[in-house]
Amino acid sequence: MAVQSFSDYLNHIGDRTDLYELVAGYTGAQKVIYPGSYLDLAPSYIWHDVTYLDSDARAQRAFAQPNTAQDLARRFRRYAYDPSISFVAGDYTHTLNELPRDGWELAISMYTGPVFEHIKQCIQPGGWLLANNSHADAGLAFLDPDYQLVAAVSQHDDGYQLITENLNQFFQPKRPPHPTNEYLLNDGRGVRYTRTADVYLFRRAAINPVGTAGKNGSSGS
Repeated sequence: MAVQSFSDYLNHIGDRTDLYELVAGYTGAQKVIYPGSYLDLAPSYIWHDVTYLDSDARAQRAFAQPNTAQDLARRFRRYAYDPSISFVAGDYTHTLNELPRDGWELAISMYTGPVFEHIKQCIQPGGWLLANNSHADAGLAFLDPDYQLVAAVSQHDDGYQLITENLNQFFQPKRPPHPTNEYLLNDGRGVRYTRTADVYLFRRAAINPVGTAGKNGSSGS
């Protein structure tokens, strides 16, 4: 039953394996954490060490089935190692604070919520955050001086395109100025931008800036 749950979910949302493979090749990350993962097991097809976190009871039941996730990962993996899959039951707004600091090289936030702040302490300095903007998460990360936008990814009929140049074309609001992070957190939706991508890749600062202004010229607070 859990196998069908994982497979049905990937068929429903669309298999993101190629997206994750593109990001893995660019970042070189090996250890990944995915808060709000639900049943998206595709990261384990690309990375051999993935920690999933979700509060949904259906996800908890599926990951609790002995060897089910591991067996699927072994079947579809694109690496030689045996998959290492961990699942943490909990809400990302609280549970992430209980996890090891700097324990992961890459964090994934897809249709989850404002994960950017809660996951920051889990990402190694110089590590990565892959996020979309469904709940303004990418826009909030863009405003955060601890994150730097390093790439945008757009999906086309022939696959995914990684964009690393002219990144200043992104996160330009159609109606300036850019809202503050307080506004985005309260609104819970992304801003309408002049140009968008499907997902964005940020890098956590190796040394946390002190007193650094936000990327839109304000502190965002």
